[in-house]
Amino acid sequence: MFPKENEQKSNQKFENMETTKTVLTSGGRITVIDALRGFSLIGICLIHSMQHFGAMGTMTPQEMFPWEGTMNEIFRWCINYLVFGKFFIIFSCLFGLSFFIQMDRAAKKGVDFRPRFLWRLVLLLAIGYLHGLFVRVDILLIYALLGFLLVLMYKWPTKLLAGITLFLFLGGATLVPVAYKSLTTPATEQVERVPERAVSRPAAPRQAPTLSEMVSNNAWDGVVGKMRFQFSSGRIYLTLGLFVLGFIVGRIRLFERLDEFRSRLNRGGLLALIGLGLLYMIQSYLAPVSWREVSFNAWMGSTVTNLINLLTAYLWVVVVIEAYRFRKVQQAMTPLVSYGRMGLTNYIVQSVIGVFIFSGFGLDWSHLGVFLSVLVCLVYTGVQIVLSHYWLKNFRYGPMEWLWRTGTYLKWQPLLR
Repeated sequence: MFPKENEQKSNQKFENMETTKTVLTSGGRITVIDALRGFSLIGICLIHSMQHFGAMGTMTPQEMFPWEGTMNEIFRWCINYLVFGKFFIIFSCLFGLSFFIQMDRAAKKGVDFRPRFLWRLVLLLAIGYLHGLFVRVDILLIYALLGFLLVLMYKWPTKLLAGITLFLFLGGATLVPVAYKSLTTPATEQVERVPERAVSRPAAPRQAPTLSEMVSNNAWDGVVGKMRFQFSSGRIYLTLGLFVLGFIVGRIRLFERLDEFRSRLNRGGLLALIGLGLLYMIQSYLAPVSWREVSFNAWMGSTVTNLINLLTAYLWVVVVIEAYRFRKVQQAMTPLVSYGRMGLTNYIVQSVIGVFIFSGFGLDWSHLGVFLSVLVCLVYTGVQIVLSHYWLKNFRYGPMEWLWRTGTYLKWQPLLR
């Protein structure tokens, strides 16, 4: 009798801790999506901090403490294998999902939201361009441009969209220029040349551009350089595939039916672990090449890397979803949910602050290595999370979200709760 009562109490206690239902806000937002967006934003900030947000300072990185070199290597390894190229995938996929959610909500009201969304993308294009004047690593401009294609695909069959996604993930688009080069370039020119040994020269003092020089350069040359990188590296094709994948996730109502998809998501996680093991084995046999190179080896290397990043990102999503099933975790993640709800505001603020910290016209902390740069990033990201949480207690939207929404509907939107 007593063991049975204890077992019932234990089961009841576990049920109180765990929930399989999709958690919604009063406004109908699925909170785990905002948690994932906030989680991915932290990862993006970590990556950009390691790169000093593309800002140029007057000093080269140098170790300030005896143990810093070891910490730099540990953090560099962790970010490269666990974060770099992975959190951007989550963030991009959520953009496609958000597109579906907006279109679906309007469709339930009998409204075709596509014209309004196109105008919304025009506004995002303007925001991205202005942001890119100060932050060279901006991604909003690319998101806006690819968003126009997403609107075009809105009514395409799901199977066709899945096929396009698979084609892009497997590097089909980047294979086209490789095939063209192999057919048009003489065989003698396709032989890899041994690079000449660089002549060592004494390091010259670095000259950082002023704020006006940086803005002037980013106004055109920065955009051209960004587009060249996007196409040459294949990143733009991968991003489009992620947008479409997010749209498909919305169509199948995955986040509204998490309890139904749970076992399949977890089985997929096990398969992802096996796939990662195989891909890392393959990668160990591939020679490193530059993203500028157009060759079969470069295509193979980038495709394997993309698949590794995709599977790792998938595992991160599964981990967050599984953790979010517990009520205590949901409560602990409440500030992170607020941070994710204000994704546009926090992305712009984190990058502008980062540029100011590391650039020559700002604080010029360009001497910081990986460890200290990441530490600085985590400090002000923590401040952003706290501020976002308290902001949304009094306001409906973040500042940039409110501005974007007001521009979308061309009338002032209520801000105060």
